[in-house]
Amino acid sequence: MLKLASKVYLSSSKIPNSGRGVFAKENIKKGEIIEVAPILVLIYKDIVDTKWNLLFEYYFWMDDFIVLALGYGSLYNHSKNPNCKYKINREKKTITFTAIKDIKKDEEIVFNYKGTTNPKTPLWFER
Repeated sequence: MLKLASKVYLSSSKIPNSGRGVFAKENIKKGEIIEVAPILVLIYKDIVDTKWNLLFEYYFWMDDFIVLALGYGSLYNHSKNPNCKYKINREKKTITFTAIKDIKKDEEIVFNYKGTTNPKTPLWFER
């Protein structure tokens, strides 16, 4: 069952020099599920010249596939000091975002794009 992101809202006006961001509508407790969003699973060979695709910055790059999260899923921003984490369930075709800290109302919800693998590898916007 999907959980709609009823505790969050999208904003582009709160982040100077940045794009969109997802913010808490109300306080969210550590361990609470923020959103369970559907995903589209794509195979690398099915993507043509991804670097020039507008969606490039919104994909979740996995080892052997790419995921495009629907809902607010692909709009959460990166932070080296995240307040949420994500878990992809390829079988159920969902991505779950869970608070790893208490999140205050109007605080931006962010996760580390690098996950736990290769934390020293620069992201595309850090190169």
